[in-house]
Amino acid sequence: MARDRASLWSEISAFMFESYRWAGERGSSSPRPKAPGLCIDVLEYQRQNNPAYARYCVQHGCTHRGVRLFDYPPLPADCFRREEVLGFCPSERIAEFHSSGTTAGVSSRHGFRDLGLMQRSILYHYSLMVAGGVLPGTRYLSLMPRYEDNPHSSLGYMISQLIEMLGGEKSGYYFSMADGLDIVGLREALLDAARDDVPVHLFGPAYSYVALLDGLGSERLTCAPGSCLMETGGYKGKVREIPRAELRDALSVGLGIERGRIYGEYGMCELSSQGYEICALNTNADIPGEGLFVLPSWLMCVVYSPETMAPVLPDHDGQIALFDLCNLDSVSFILTGDVGRLVTLPDTLVASLPGAPTYALRLYGRAASAVPKGCSLAWEAWERRM
Repeated sequence: MARDRASLWSEISAFMFESYRWAGERGSSSPRPKAPGLCIDVLEYQRQNNPAYARYCVQHGCTHRGVRLFDYPPLPADCFRREEVLGFCPSERIAEFHSSGTTAGVSSRHGFRDLGLMQRSILYHYSLMVAGGVLPGTRYLSLMPRYEDNPHSSLGYMISQLIEMLGGEKSGYYFSMADGLDIVGLREALLDAARDDVPVHLFGPAYSYVALLDGLGSERLTCAPGSCLMETGGYKGKVREIPRAELRDALSVGLGIERGRIYGEYGMCELSSQGYEICALNTNADIPGEGLFVLPSWLMCVVYSPETMAPVLPDHDGQIALFDLCNLDSVSFILTGDVGRLVTLPDTLVASLPGAPTYALRLYGRAASAVPKGCSLAWEAWERRM
């Protein structure tokens, strides 16, 4: 029987809360919350109510209700660039996030009828994977503009939500659409926090940190103990490129932040949820290399063989598809265009992580045929003004 949106929204919200609560109870004897039936209900709702996805399903022989996730085709993220992927009337849209538009200046566009599920996703998974290692009163400092100044950035929205909900006194933003990155103001904020012996948490894309390091030159700052830094996104020709490990070494030395408290975030405009890298903020166990991202229970990963488009087992490479329950009003099942693998985690690491995840996602980059993506919309908009 067809489900209505209100009941699906309520069940998704309840599942997210139960998953969050269960993951926060280390050693819980209760079974892990699961929602296979809900996933099928959401996909069927989208097949029936989203014209773009309905056409795509017909093209791939999906013309009736499936019984498992693999009965539905994952929609390529590039479709968000080609047409509106909406399961509601455009007049009801209250927010729309854009990608950086690297191909012929055309951006992916992800419309939202409401942001309630996305807000829950941001808070729940960050609280589990990051906030437990962030000291109370930490100043949250963003190298991205506030959401109100750049309302089409999903990364900016996420950071703004975290600053407003969790940031300590003197938290703030150090990028404006008029002037770009405020290196002078950010430097002073870091020095002020160090004088007060208050830790900071920096948020921004990789290229913003390169710009910060270049602006500081040979100067070395010393952030208070407990400081941390989130790095996301790539370079996309904005500044000189630095390999991840080298950049993090430079940030640790230049800002005085412990290497293990520098971590990555994985998200994209076409999704509502994010993954966070395994680091010292969420485990005391040995970490088997950088770039392993833990996804929340409501963001599931499937790896497909690029030759056959059949699912492959964990620890095998392929194209990444993600199923995001929070994408209720667009399409939940997305072929991201990224290449990677699900990595089986050692038992000691599983036991130490919130929610005891069995696998983590390792990303290798974009598939050869995929459209480039990124989170540099704010920088591009600012550069167009120069």
